[in-house]
Amino acid sequence: MSQNLFEKFTTDCVEYNMKHLKTQLFMVLLQMIRQKGWSQSAAAEHLQVSAPRMSNLCNGYLEKFSIDMLMTMLVRIGYKLDADYNPENADQPLVMNVKKAML
Repeated sequence: MSQNLFEKFTTDCVEYNMKHLKTQLFMVLLQMIRQKGWSQSAAAEHLQVSAPRMSNLCNGYLEKFSIDMLMTMLVRIGYKLDADYNPENADQPLVMNVKKAML
């Protein structure tokens, strides 16, 4: 039995992977906001989004966000998503990491 919730809602591997990436970005953003101790209004200001948009994020309305927007917010908070490609690594040829951005 699978532990992944998306597999219960879709059999489309593209849709599954896009939702999975969106969820991971969402969780990282929320964790960083909490670590900084920002209120929703402070986070909205730092991330340059409206208060209703920040409320949507904090309440988990992921369908209201594109991956591009989540990535933009990640950069605005001071991080970036970095991809390392190694074709010789058959198990994990592409590894993505959140790293501190040079601002």
